[in-house]
Amino acid sequence: MPFQSEPKIVKQLEGGLTNTSYLIEASSKRAVFRINNLEADKLGINRQNEITILKKLQSTHFVPRFYYSDSRILVTEYIDGYALDADKALKSDTKKQLIKAIEDIQSIELPDLDVLNYELYVRDYCNQLSPLYLDKTIRQALLKIARTIDTQDWHPVLCHHDLIPENIIQSKNGIFIMDWEYASIGHPQFDYLRLINSHQIMDIPDNECSLQALHAIMVQLWYAIRYPELQETVKEALIKIIERVNLE
Repeated sequence: MPFQSEPKIVKQLEGGLTNTSYLIEASSKRAVFRINNLEADKLGINRQNEITILKKLQSTHFVPRFYYSDSRILVTEYIDGYALDADKALKSDTKKQLIKAIEDIQSIELPDLDVLNYELYVRDYCNQLSPLYLDKTIRQALLKIARTIDTQDWHPVLCHHDLIPENIIQSKNGIFIMDWEYASIGHPQFDYLRLINSHQIMDIPDNECSLQALHAIMVQLWYAIRYPELQETVKEALIKIIERVNLE
C-alpha cells in the first residue's frame, strides 16, 4: 500500500455498473478503493484471473499501478483524467493510441490461463434466467452463435472484453485502461468490436458479423442478470440479434 497514514475517503466515484469505488487519500497520495460486487460469479467475473492479468500488465504503460486485493476489495493507483470522449477518439492520435494499446495487450503471454469458451460463458448466463423468459428455441439459437465463434480458426490472445470508452481514461500521460474484471484469453477481434459497438470508434470488419452478434448477446445477457427489471427489453433485443444473424 502507498500510504504512510490511514487513508480517508475523498468521494465515491461515479460510472461503475458492477462495483462501488471510492477515491481515497493519505499523505498526499491518492488511490481507488473498489468494493467488489458480491455476485461477481453470476456476472461472469473471475477475480483470480483479473488479479493475475493486472499484475502481469504492471510493466506496461496503460494500466494503473496495483496496490492490494483480496476477495472483497481492490486498491489501485488513481489516474487523474477523464473518460474517453468518443468524438475525440475518432481523431487519428487517440485512435492510434487505442490500436497500439490493444496490440500491446494482445502481445502479453499468459500460458496458465485457459481460453474463454464463449458457448459455456453464454450458457452460464442463460442458465441463470427462467425458461419462461428465455425459451429453448432462443437459448439454442444464442448458443449456436457462440459455438460458431468457438469453432472458428483464430489465435487466442489476451482480451479486456469490456473495452468501452468509460473504461478508458485519458490523462496527461496518455490513455489508461481500467476495470480488467472480465479480461481473459479470447478472440483477437473482440476488443476492437467492443469499441465499435460502443461508439463506432473503429471500422467494422466485413467478416466479423457473427462475433459482433456474440458480443451483443453477451452484453444483453449481462444486463438481464444485473438488472432483472430489463429482462423483457433484453429478450426483444436478443430476438432481433438472432433474426439478423439468420438473415446473413
